[in-house]
Amino acid sequence: YLQTAFTLSERERWSPRYRGDHEGYVAGYFLDAAVAHHRLTRGADTRLFAAARRLADCWDEHLGPAPKQEWFDGHQAMEMGLMNLGRLVNEVEGPGAGDRYLRLAKFLLDCRRDGSEYDQSHRPVVQQYEAVGHAVRAVYTYTAMADVVLETGDPDYQSAVESLWDNIVNRKYYVTGGVGSGETSEGFGPDYSLRHSGYCESCSSCGEIFFQHRLNLIHHDARYAYLLEETLYNALLGSVDLAGGNFYYQNPLDERRPRYPWHGCPCCVGNIPRTLLSLPTWIYAKDPDGVYVNLFVGSTVRLTGVGGAEVEFVQRTDHPWGGRVSLTVNPEVPARFALHVRVPSRSVSQLYRAEPVADGLRGVTVNGAAIEPGIVAGYAVITREWQAGDRVEFTLPMPVQIVRGDARIEATKGQVALRYGPVVYCVEPIDQATTFGAVDLATGLTP
Repeated sequence: YLQTAFTLSERERWSPRYRGDHEGYVAGYFLDAAVAHHRLTRGADTRLFAAARRLADCWDEHLGPAPKQEWFDGHQAMEMGLMNLGRLVNEVEGPGAGDRYLRLAKFLLDCRRDGSEYDQSHRPVVQQYEAVGHAVRAVYTYTAMADVVLETGDPDYQSAVESLWDNIVNRKYYVTGGVGSGETSEGFGPDYSLRHSGYCESCSSCGEIFFQHRLNLIHHDARYAYLLEETLYNALLGSVDLAGGNFYYQNPLDERRPRYPWHGCPCCVGNIPRTLLSLPTWIYAKDPDGVYVNLFVGSTVRLTGVGGAEVEFVQRTDHPWGGRVSLTVNPEVPARFALHVRVPSRSVSQLYRAEPVADGLRGVTVNGAAIEPGIVAGYAVITREWQAGDRVEFTLPMPVQIVRGDARIEATKGQVALRYGPVVYCVEPIDQATTFGAVDLATGLTP
């Protein structure tokens, strides 16, 4: 197959010698590009999709259980790409048609052993319980592992994934949702080591979002959607300037450099926009029981197979600047299903505590009538026969919160962060000379 660096230099394919040359990383991104193109164009032009299939078929022909070759890449991405391709092929061609790509993705993960922590090959993935090594490689690995759980329910993978999630979120997670403190090369450090100069690479924020999204699909638990939102609005969106032309490769909490239009390692240049452009796919989810509202974003979407009908959902909101949300439900025919609305819970990570409390929904109404929906896994559940034009309205609590870090985080002692809704604020002295007196008055603490 064609791959510029390998084709021009005549390097041996799938060789341990060139494991660090991003052979699988580039291939995985190509598969993801083809899947995104096919979904965006609804299969109107299948040339890129067909090329991706040929690439994946080539890998599947050569890599796999004996007598095929065993191998893994030094930078993960092919595993996620194969999972995404396999799912799409199963949708387009029928159940089972893409399963060989799913099997190959798991095989590549299972090959990781007897290597280094840097690329998560230090032990079999099902025996990994602590996030170590290069942060982007790590969260890409964990996302692909979560994909395996999503597709197969493998209990060993699920145990490892949930332990890794716990280790990240409750020991190695910045208040902005960033990951990777940078003590190792662009990677994770020890538990509770969250220095303000930490790395928090933008690509690791992308991978963290992918990881939380997969876990939300597995469990339909609102806490994963909240963490996705937290990383999206802060660690990732904060890496880009308002004009959308300049960015940060790394995102420490204490930063004094301007953003730049390019970086010598240009992975973020494509990864940030492709992640932000994926936002519409995260707002809603569905299962046989109904529909889940995971993000509060103005949007219109049509979903099929909801209570046996096609249903349009129209969301109007001023979030994250305000807390008003209105959701209009328009089924083609009356349909009974459950609408699961995420209930904000802004204290998912045990590393941080915030005051005042800003959890819950306020004033939930359906067509103007007040209701008190039950809460299941962090979602307010409204089950009824929906008619076109039915409207659900509510308000998200939005006080300014003072956030304090766990006492075991040395860097945050005697300091606070300010949060409004999901947005963690950055204090800048642009028009205030170099004084933070206003913050001192507001919090009584040194910022």
